[in-house]
Amino acid sequence: MGSRLTYVSAMLIGVVSVLMGYSVYLVTGAGSIWGITTGESKLGGLFWQSLGLRTEQLTYFQQFKLAPPLEDYSQAIVFAILVGGGATALITRSFVVKHLPDRWMLAQAIVGGFLLGYGARLALGCNIGNFLSAWAAGGVHAAIFTAALLPGTYVGLRITERLFASRARPIKMGIAPPGWLQRALGAMLVAVAIGTALLLKPLVSVWWLAGLAFGALGWISSICFASCYRDLVAPRYSSGINVVAVGLAVLVFSTGIFLLQQLGGVPFKLTPPQIGASQILLGGFIFGLGIGVAGSCIFSSEWRAAGGSIYSMVVLASTVLIGMPALALHYDWWLSVLPQEPKPFTLYALSPVIGYAAPLAFSTLLIVYGIRSDVSARDAIARWLSQRITLKAGSDKIRG
Repeated sequence: MGSRLTYVSAMLIGVVSVLMGYSVYLVTGAGSIWGITTGESKLGGLFWQSLGLRTEQLTYFQQFKLAPPLEDYSQAIVFAILVGGGATALITRSFVVKHLPDRWMLAQAIVGGFLLGYGARLALGCNIGNFLSAWAAGGVHAAIFTAALLPGTYVGLRITERLFASRARPIKMGIAPPGWLQRALGAMLVAVAIGTALLLKPLVSVWWLAGLAFGALGWISSICFASCYRDLVAPRYSSGINVVAVGLAVLVFSTGIFLLQQLGGVPFKLTPPQIGASQILLGGFIFGLGIGVAGSCIFSSEWRAAGGSIYSMVVLASTVLIGMPALALHYDWWLSVLPQEPKPFTLYALSPVIGYAAPLAFSTLLIVYGIRSDVSARDAIARWLSQRITLKAGSDKIRG
């Protein structure tokens, strides 16, 4: 039942991604893929700007200009995922303040969060923008990012095993409001979230509503890209569930983009980050280190923090307030020392069929590999095949 819920939620994440892209088309005339870390980095820049630092003068924030959070769709979705995850946790009466880290676990959260933030913005994308959305868009940078991300995750896991695994422990605690209060607060939060959507600009509202759905689906399913990557590089930990789930999300999202373009005539903006492939490689490796150390991705850090995990709150704070601003300080230096050619492109530029073939093949590989590791899924398929064979044999016998 647990894996089935995760798989359905993963497919719904793909569906919401497609609907969001189509809704952006209705508002702007061109569909869009989505990401998280551009908005998170702006929030980090605004935080340090509020303390008196002139972050707006940095090269990074000249490219990604600071703006009021609820007037900028890239920042609005960050808050929306938190609100969606928190509201769902409250409505399902599963909100618990927990995972208070000891000093070693605190260090793990800070280091992991820093690496996540620094690597994501060096590569100009995380497990959403440079992975889920990039694969769905047939982007060459998806393969580049993945090729660096997985070794980084492996090294990060090894660091965690040697440095943190035997030392880092959460302090035992669990503070949960009464169930009736949780549901009341959750209902109020949903009402405020919907009311907010009505007040926002149309484009921002689209991203806001999609973020609410992503946060809710994340909490319901516990889907985590970090667990997918861990299962791929360290099979001894593997359950396969999140590998299949991520594969399904990529499959549904990419299929939706392909069909909307080919059958619906909907144009999509699929332009990859215009930086060199080497920068994406290095950023992907650093981001993978963060995945391995923190044990979470950008997306799961948000919905877990919204559900009361103090550890995830620290990871998220380190990502947004330390790692991303640190990269912003160094951004122009990286641009000067790393080759900025060749730049990635989308395979849709060659042919729509080729553009769709890449995510189709990749998602299929993930699903097949994950099913091999997911005992419950493998058994369910075996039972289904057995029933089909039995029914066919019975039918043939009757006809005979």
